[in-house]
Amino acid sequence: MKKDFKEIGFIEDYFAGVVKIKGLPHVGFHEVLVDEKGKEKALVIGFDEEFVEALLFEEDFDLSQPLFRSYQTFSLPKTNEYLGRILDGLARPLDELSPVRGEKKVPVFREAPPVFKREPVKIPLITGIKVIDTCLPIGRGQRELIIGDRKIGKTTLALDTVLNQKNAKSPLFCVYVLIGQKKSQIEKIIKILKEYGAMEYTTVVASSSDDSFASQYLAPFVGCTIGEFFRDEGKDALVVYDDLTKHAKSWRDISLLLERPPGRESYPGDIFSLHAGLLERAGKISSKYGGGSLSALPIVETQEGDITGYIPTNLISITDGQIYLERGLFQKGFLPAVNVGLSVSRVGSQAQPSPLKEVTKNLRLFLSWHRELQKLAQFETKISISAKRKIQRGELILELLKQKKHFLFSWQEEVVLFFSVEEGIFDDISKKEWKIFEEMLIEALRTKFFFIEKEIEKEGLSEKVKEKIKNFVKDFKKDFLKK
Repeated sequence: MKKDFKEIGFIEDYFAGVVKIKGLPHVGFHEVLVDEKGKEKALVIGFDEEFVEALLFEEDFDLSQPLFRSYQTFSLPKTNEYLGRILDGLARPLDELSPVRGEKKVPVFREAPPVFKREPVKIPLITGIKVIDTCLPIGRGQRELIIGDRKIGKTTLALDTVLNQKNAKSPLFCVYVLIGQKKSQIEKIIKILKEYGAMEYTTVVASSSDDSFASQYLAPFVGCTIGEFFRDEGKDALVVYDDLTKHAKSWRDISLLLERPPGRESYPGDIFSLHAGLLERAGKISSKYGGGSLSALPIVETQEGDITGYIPTNLISITDGQIYLERGLFQKGFLPAVNVGLSVSRVGSQAQPSPLKEVTKNLRLFLSWHRELQKLAQFETKISISAKRKIQRGELILELLKQKKHFLFSWQEEVVLFFSVEEGIFDDISKKEWKIFEEMLIEALRTKFFFIEKEIEKEGLSEKVKEKIKNFVKDFKKDFLKK
């Protein structure tokens, strides 16, 4: 068909920005519709023999006006100008700066890289969160789900991962996608990113609950496409989707308004393929094809800790593991409230610095022993001295895994801490004293003994380095206990 022939369509049915259009017989899926002046006005999301289904970009559109084909799918300019920008779900500026421009445009809805272009995930993505870096290591190119009830730290976990990239030796460009969130929450997250200097390497794509369905639907795909721009240049990128539960609900509302047949929990049958197509775009590209990577941290909300809901089970099956946050741990003050037993990283220790891997290889097993010994201690009147020591060591490790939000650790600092635990150096530190002891120890390591971190990175855990760590920690402990 010739593009100079304008197909015309008129809105027949409308509700909350979801429309059915009569006409446009040859329109394509995800094609943008324009008005008479050529301005983008709507996105096609389906059609049948009678109607074209579309989402209006703005709900104040004059419904009597005709819509025309653009012959283009929804696309973004390919450029590096996205860094430091705050955009809405339609990639329009929210930061009062000029629109992002570029000569070449790339479709937002793209296929995932084929298997022959990928390679195994082996490069660490250090989060700065001890419980994740030690028990649930994440690699660059991995898709790791963050799952749990509302208000127990899912966003904090993702946000801290982004903040920790400020001092990363190998840059990781971040895209933080907010879907259907309150405006106050969006403002809060942007404020934290600015306060910690993370906007230098981060793009925020924010679609609030007040925005159009089109904006909420497109936001994660826009964020993913921006991350792919960095990946395609051979760089490493991370996309946080906060959260896909709200995205699924938005798509459910759209589908119900279009009178599509509902499935389980009233979600449409295509919600699985929608999220699978999005998350499959993450991965590590082989050096032959550029060598970049795109990692994904999708967030999903559960109800009363139930991980068997439709959306949680869908996303668990798509991703390479999950970090499960438990309300019981949160209420006990164990923060971050990660249940190590129910969490898993399918990439695991193969994407972990070798010194850290060496000192934490038995950590999950030891925590399992500790749980069993605690149960035994509740029923037995007497337990052996060795069992008592294991319980005490387990209590210390649990204290060690606690962490204040936005207080992040380098992997070398984690090596010092967990090596010292393994050597038994911390065994005589009481539970009450641990918090202040750890803070002072890390402060000393960062200011006066920073050369130890450099030697760990350069030499690994050689006998010489081990001796230096032992001497530093023992001397510090002596001075601390004197006080």
